[in-house]
Amino acid sequence: MANEVPPPPPISGKEVADFNTSADFSRSNISNPFFTHHSDHPGLVLISKPLTRDNYSTWKRAMTLALNSKNKLGFVNGSINAPSKTTDPEGYGAWSRCNDMVHS
Repeated sequence: MANEVPPPPPISGKEVADFNTSADFSRSNISNPFFTHHSDHPGLVLISKPLTRDNYSTWKRAMTLALNSKNKLGFVNGSINAPSKTTDPEGYGAWSRCNDMVHS
């Protein structure tokens, strides 16, 4: 489909964490996929029309655009890998919070 948004290349949790200082993974750099805006929450409706059998193409496009505009598409397509829970617990915590929010 000509309007497809190409997936970004895979990045590790460490690379994502390097966007910010180790003390702050999600609160200051809007380029960081771990950044969450104060209006982002698990109940946020990204697109108004629910998925049906007949609207998959338009629903997929709307969902892809919504996630990509929030810099969260990588949590769905797998291009943002989880940091190690043991060697990078702060990074893993930030990744886990964003991953849970996106998948809720």
